[in-house]
Amino acid sequence: MKSEQLKGSVEKVAGKAQGLLGDLTGDEHLQVKGIGRQAAGQIQQTYGDALDTLSDFAKNKPLASVAVIAGIGLILGLFLRRR
Repeated sequence: MKSEQLKGSVEKVAGKAQGLLGDLTGDEHLQVKGIGRQAAGQIQQTYGDALDTLSDFAKNKPLASVAVIAGIGLILGLFLRRR
C-alpha cells in the first residue's frame, strides 16, 4: 500500500471514530465532521489508487505512456492556441 492510500485509510478510520463519538455524545457537529473526514479519506485513498495504477501503466508500457502524454500535450496546445 502506498503513502496516499495509507493516509486515506487512516483518515477514514479516524472519521469513523469521530462520527461514532459524535453519535455517543449526541454532538451533531462532531458527527458531521466525522462524515466529512471519512469522505476526505476515501478521496485520498482513491487518489492513491489512481496514482498506483498510472505508475504501473507507465512502468509496463513506457512507449504508450509517452504517446498518451504527447497526445494530451498536442490537444492542450491546440485549445490554448485558439484563445
